[in-house]
Amino acid sequence: MRGNKLALVAILVLATLAMTSAVLAGNKDKKGSAGAMELLIPVGSRAMGMGGASGAIITGNEAMFWNPAGLAGSDASAEATFSYLSWIANTSVDWFAVSAKFGQLGSFGLSGKIFNFGDIYETTEFETEGTGRIITPTFVTVGLTWSRQMTDRIFFGFNTKVVSESFLRMHTTGIAFDFGVQYISQAGIRLGLTLNNLGPLMRYEGEELQRTVSVPHTEAGAEQLDMRFQAQTFELPSNFEISLAYPYKIGSMQQVTGLFSYRNHNSSSDEWQGGIEYGLNDMIFLRGGYGFASEDKANYIFGFSVGAGLKYKLPGGTTLLFDYAYRDVKWFSGNQWVTMSVQF
Repeated sequence: MRGNKLALVAILVLATLAMTSAVLAGNKDKKGSAGAMELLIPVGSRAMGMGGASGAIITGNEAMFWNPAGLAGSDASAEATFSYLSWIANTSVDWFAVSAKFGQLGSFGLSGKIFNFGDIYETTEFETEGTGRIITPTFVTVGLTWSRQMTDRIFFGFNTKVVSESFLRMHTTGIAFDFGVQYISQAGIRLGLTLNNLGPLMRYEGEELQRTVSVPHTEAGAEQLDMRFQAQTFELPSNFEISLAYPYKIGSMQQVTGLFSYRNHNSSSDEWQGGIEYGLNDMIFLRGGYGFASEDKANYIFGFSVGAGLKYKLPGGTTLLFDYAYRDVKWFSGNQWVTMSVQF
């Protein structure tokens, strides 16, 4: 009974936060106003092979990004994951995660995302051929996740992320929170609710915002003054997502899962995503998906997704997972995810 009450409270809190987020996201004037956009870069090959519409069914370490409630839904007692993403414009993302179950306390996980820009050769309006200086931005996100099975049908999860960005002699640090719920109905339909990237405003600071200037209308040779500019604050790219999934068994060895999700953003067009996963003997998986934006469709650059996975169980209870996903991208080379996991 106590577990049912806790689960109900968790769902009501998340629903209230979601409605608040949806109201705030309705302002079209806020589009393009958020920063820390690396928080939205998806990780994990399984989810992306299904078009990213996986919030209702995702489990294990990948759930730390898509829906933290799913971390407790894994059958493994511990898991370690590494994923590499070939993103857009020759950038890439490295993502790692480890997690373990601790009995009635629930599941705990630690994740890290590193956004790699590569070396950027600085140019200015006065030195268009380059200054000779190389800029290497550092964007890192570290997350701590807690998830627990509240009842036989309800899972709840919470994620805290520290966001760090720096380039040249400027830096900013922020904190973001995710909330997630997964519900399994008696008919087998799965529901996922997530509210991502809630947090305070961020602002850049550093020596690059300081200039030594001559005061206008002063005598020649007058002492110059140090002036420090204050950078504009920016919001985090928060969003609310509702996901549905239905796994359908075909005999004892095959399963087909259909998925759907709607994601409401506070600073960009809302997204609709759908996907499908075919599993054979809980070992070989084929996936596909598609996503589109409800507004500004001409500038939405992402298209269809495809993927495959292999799940191999070793003697002694250890399981190896290898997953791959590809997503079509307008104007750029397609995104590619490669993910490897070990479950114990």
